[in-house]
Amino acid sequence: MKELSLILKRKLKELSPGSLLSSGLLGLLLVIYIYTIYALVITLGSFPFGNQPTYRLLQGSDYWPLNLIALLCLALTIVPVSRWLHRRVNDLVFAPENDFYTLPVIINQQLREMQNPQLTMPQVAETIAVMLHLRYVALGFGTKSEQRVSFGSPPNQTTLHEFPLHYLNQPLGKLMVSNHTANRPLSPGEHVVLQESAQQIGIALYVAQLTDVLQNAREQLVITREEERRRIRNDLHDGLAPSLSSFQLQLSAIRTFMQQNPPEAEKMIAELAEDMRQATAEIRRLVYDLRPPMLDDLGLVAAIKHIKLPGSSLRLEVTAPEPMPPLPAAAEVAVYRIAGEAIHNVVKHAQATCCTVAIDVEAKTLVLRVSDDGRSFAANHTGGIGLQSMQERAAELGGTFSIHAEENGGTRVEVRLPLEMA
Repeated sequence: MKELSLILKRKLKELSPGSLLSSGLLGLLLVIYIYTIYALVITLGSFPFGNQPTYRLLQGSDYWPLNLIALLCLALTIVPVSRWLHRRVNDLVFAPENDFYTLPVIINQQLREMQNPQLTMPQVAETIAVMLHLRYVALGFGTKSEQRVSFGSPPNQTTLHEFPLHYLNQPLGKLMVSNHTANRPLSPGEHVVLQESAQQIGIALYVAQLTDVLQNAREQLVITREEERRRIRNDLHDGLAPSLSSFQLQLSAIRTFMQQNPPEAEKMIAELAEDMRQATAEIRRLVYDLRPPMLDDLGLVAAIKHIKLPGSSLRLEVTAPEPMPPLPAAAEVAVYRIAGEAIHNVVKHAQATCCTVAIDVEAKTLVLRVSDDGRSFAANHTGGIGLQSMQERAAELGGTFSIHAEENGGTRVEVRLPLEMA
């Protein structure tokens, strides 16, 4: 009895004025349909028997085949007709309650003001549930839909419908809604408005994702810049500054020994010359770390041709457009560094005899290809620091990095960098 009372309470909760009206209208239409089909079969079947009234045929036992035909027609058609009438009645009864035109406008307004999906998505789920009178709406978003927000709870024995959230063929999550009740599924109009809502949400999530990526990139740029400044400051403070201070002390000592001990002064002058040579090399290293001087002295193509390969017999071939179009400074440095790293990888690992560096400019995109005729990398090869460095340099400028094994042996590194950079 207790279980029966719980079932009755749940059923009563599912009842609403709209549900009662829908059920009553559906029942009336089904009664009309049954009477119409039965009367039509009996009427059409009565023609061979003359003008005998239909009610006599209904009561006569000699004409039971007509009654049987009518029952068979109803048995074959009652289920699909009932489902069709159920959908149409729900559309007629509940369409005034569901403002399909207002819902996308409200969702669009909420998404336009979205700053944090974790705060906005619960509001969107609640809006969908309230506007469409749904008992359960859930939104899963994130890389694997691991973040989920929901409103309400799904009724028992109801189907959950899933609408994918995506943009530019990139999956971003899914929208999940339940039927109104076990006996009242979603209408075609509700399917359409939910698909449009899912599309709006997908676009908003994609924009939010790009915003996060841009913010992280900006933060990383600031961190990298400050780290570089700190490195240069430490190099100047710990390396160059003590050297300059020692030069001052050595010059003072040389001045003293010039009068008292000239041979010792000559020795100190030689030591001072060597220290100044090392200091000059340190200054050049600092300048080279900021921007390779050969890029300014020779240009990108000639600088790549002059990359030093000590102790290697590798033949280096460089091809590029003539004349080479002007490139942004950041792109020049990235291409030079990536090409240099790729060439040194060929020298160390490929056992190649020839390395080809090809630079092309295609539709405002610079394409760098470094290929060799040596040993291809293994399929299970894991990239080291060099490959990671090349990939990071390309990503910093919004480019792409890929490495492939050539069919005839050797390896090809390909980098694409956009030339329209802020």
